[in-house]
Amino acid sequence: MVLPEHLTIIEISQWKEKFLEQVMMSSVLDLDITPLKKIDSAGIQLLFVVRRALQKNKGDINWLGSSDVLTKNAKWLGMSDALGITL
Repeated sequence: MVLPEHLTIIEISQWKEKFLEQVMMSSVLDLDITPLKKIDSAGIQLLFVVRRALQKNKGDINWLGSSDVLTKNAKWLGMSDALGITL
């Protein structure tokens, strides 16, 4: 799955449905974060919930690519460890 350029409160409902489909199909989610240019706390929370759902099924998110905006915002919100994002 490839993230969009923006994952903010405006896009959350649309992406929630896409993530739910993925979580139902597999316990591992390969997530390309390279296109991401903007993310807010709602986007971070959505990624956290998705990761927790995957972990309940003994899975996780495989972060593909890199996104400075995700790394910086996750660190600022104290969510780097919770998301499994290495700095």
